[in-house]
Amino acid sequence: MTEAFMKSSYVIVVGAIVEKDGKILLVQEKQPRAYGLWNTPAGWLESGENPIDGAIREVKEETGLEIKINGLLGIYIGRSIHDPNLTVNKIVFRASLIGGELKIPKDELLDIKWFEPSEALAMKDTQLRKIRKEIEDFIDNKNYPIDIIRISQ
Repeated sequence: MTEAFMKSSYVIVVGAIVEKDGKILLVQEKQPRAYGLWNTPAGWLESGENPIDGAIREVKEETGLEIKINGLLGIYIGRSIHDPNLTVNKIVFRASLIGGELKIPKDELLDIKWFEPSEALAMKDTQLRKIRKEIEDFIDNKNYPIDIIRISQ
């Protein structure tokens, strides 16, 4: 193993692009490291948690909404913009709204808004939290079956 590999840390983030009436739900970050950036509802996968369950939990925690996972949009791997030794592995699902009431957790988010996908894609990179490829894949109708995710016991 290389020394760089030994110093690297990895995190798994799960989230979803939630669709309703042709629009997608984005959240505006409040935390200092991403203040003001628009993101998909997402967060860290808890130890031992199924990624599908984690995405459902994160959307609920960040928005108050209940979702149904419809497929896997993609897995996005990149370096953290704040720590070059941290690799972020983000699993993003396609989801539809099934219930709940939209609530903004004021300690975590500035705003939550439904966007036309083209409107979100038209934002500058300085307005998005590294989600351009996710939005492009959504527009391109990428959708992989969730049964490709295998959970080992």
